[in-house]
Amino acid sequence: MPLTPDRRLQCRIAGALALVVAVNGLVLSVVAWSGSQLLSASGRSIEFEVGLAPAIGAVLFGAVGLVAVQARYGSRTVVSGLALADLEGDGPRNVGGRVQRLATQADVPRPSVAVADDADPGCLTVGTQRSPTIVVTTGLLEALDDDELDAALAHEVAHIANRDLPVVTAVAATVAVGDRLLERERRLRRVLWATLWLAIITGIGIIVLAIPIIVLGLGYLGLSAVARGLLGVNAIALGLFSKAREYAADRGAVQLTGNPAALAAALETLEDVRPARDVRVDASATLGIVAQPLALEAREDDEDEHWVDRWAPKLTPEFTDPDVVDRAVLYVGRWLREWIITPVSTRVRRLLAWRPQTHPATEARTERLRTLERRRRN
Repeated sequence: MPLTPDRRLQCRIAGALALVVAVNGLVLSVVAWSGSQLLSASGRSIEFEVGLAPAIGAVLFGAVGLVAVQARYGSRTVVSGLALADLEGDGPRNVGGRVQRLATQADVPRPSVAVADDADPGCLTVGTQRSPTIVVTTGLLEALDDDELDAALAHEVAHIANRDLPVVTAVAATVAVGDRLLERERRLRRVLWATLWLAIITGIGIIVLAIPIIVLGLGYLGLSAVARGLLGVNAIALGLFSKAREYAADRGAVQLTGNPAALAAALETLEDVRPARDVRVDASATLGIVAQPLALEAREDDEDEHWVDRWAPKLTPEFTDPDVVDRAVLYVGRWLREWIITPVSTRVRRLLAWRPQTHPATEARTERLRTLERRRRN
């Protein structure tokens, strides 16, 4: 059964694409303005006799070009850490033949298929609309049975039929940039706190290290503002089309396979694999069938103890010196930790952990699929 693009999804994608273009235009405008200010400060300013309309047109043209580059090459950042193997024939479990059959049914050009040597089950589509590539992991091939594998592959083929790959790849590229900035933010935060702690311990160091602390603090605030701003933009862009995109691909997969239960089972199997870190900002999670990254790396921030707790005073109940002053210190320390340090650190942790959602809840998707299965049987 040939698949036709979902019209409502196309409207949502157009809105998300307009937002991405606007953000890129804003970035180009800020860069151009900053460059002109730097040139003016250095005494080498260049005068341009350009009207408002040509300037806006130039920025818009540059923004569209930047988005086109992101849509074309953005997916490379997603699969850069994966060991992709070329298929020999139709590959393991006839995955190439399955994709060819589903693409023929959907009346879309046959996408290429790559297998990633990754134990985590995952499936996503990368590349351009004209030359897409469906990436599956060895973990996926081991975790799903034949019907579930067909359903997962049909879901990816439906994405190609819905023509949502360019805009989601551009958004994924922005997500990747945000992820890199957040990584730099974490590193800068550790340096800032280490410098501040060193200044507090040494006493006089607070004067010597005042300027580095101020510079690090301003750099951290600026980097954090940019990273959180990108998160907000990603949240809006993903909110415009991510749910509709996944629901439309689920419906397309059901049309191709006629088996809603198999797709629901595949989603539940993939959802049961718990990642080692927050996945909602990961670029591969943005493109995947579920919010599951493919290249997991342990991070220091994934430790059970939060960075706020590491710097908090450690006053334990085992401290039982009979001295009245020491008892007062113990009481005040417990009170500060229970009523100030712990609540504040919890709120800070939640604020720093906020991420935009890349997929609708798996429970909602499986419930829709079960409803389709009941209708099919009746």
